[in-house]
Amino acid sequence: MTQSSTTIRVSTQQRDRLRRLAAEADATMADTLDQALEALRRARFYGAMSTAEQQLRADPEAWAAYTRERDEWLEPEAGGA
Repeated sequence: MTQSSTTIRVSTQQRDRLRRLAAEADATMADTLDQALEALRRARFYGAMSTAEQQLRADPEAWAAYTRERDEWLEPEAGGA
């Protein structure tokens, strides 16, 4: 399946960096950009997850409730059901 494409404006320095990264990986610039975007998405996702966990850990009651529920899911036989 052919993907549609568009043009975006980037500085010549950005283009050159993308070109170098692509050449180092023997990849296309489009594939390299896809990888960079996915890495950014993942970094933001896991950063938000880490922040949420820190906030949960700051509340001892909420953290205890979370770990109890987590343990029930991970080891249902141990939950006394």
